Amino acid sequence: MSEIVLVGGFQEIIELAEDSGMTIKGIIDNYTFDGYENLGTDDDIEQFRNKIINYSLVITPDLPQIKEKLHLLYRKYGFKFHNLISKDANISKSATLKEGAVVQIGGNISSMVNIGQFVKINTYANVMHDSIIGDYSTVAPNAVILGNVKIGMRCYIGANATILPNLTICDDVVVGAGCVVTKNITEKGNYIGIPARKIIR
Repeated sequence: MSEIVLVGGFQEIIELAEDSGMTIKGIIDNYTFDGYENLGTDDDIEQFRNKIINYSLVITPDLPQIKEKLHLLYRKYGFKFHNLISKDANISKSATLKEGAVVQIGGNISSMVNIGQFVKINTYANVMHDSIIGDYSTVAPNAVILGNVKIGMRCYIGANATILPNLTICDDVVVGAGCVVTKNITEKGNYIGIPARKIIR
């Protein structure tokens, strides 16, 4: 049984850890969650570091830039990180998941997929064969990443979005909910619609 500390106390992640048989030794958050020790906030690392340094951390927020910031912060203090995978996820034996990945209930990761560090595959998201998801990216509920897609770092693929096969999405892209990406995205920014188009501000 793995012993972990959650960086961010989202209830769905608490339940995922419990259902996965993990022991939560504490939560780093502004709020208190019943039954779990609140260790303080990110500003209190020097006070609680020695108490929890032997436990692995799970970074829980969805937003890619926040995940990256938290990873770099806690790595500087010598922490290690843990994957959190639902027992009800479907992950191919030929897929690769790097450290810090979170895969929620119903997530599907198909053959030869490469999942970067601190990627979150949310509820019933579907990542098909030979796709690559870059570090810190999040794939929201029910999104579909079809075969041989390459998604860059710090991307957010919205709920029910679809990325058609053989496409590339550069770093720092937000694909809106329900969006359909039909061609490569080569400029960072926010994209909406069917087919996807960049929002010009």
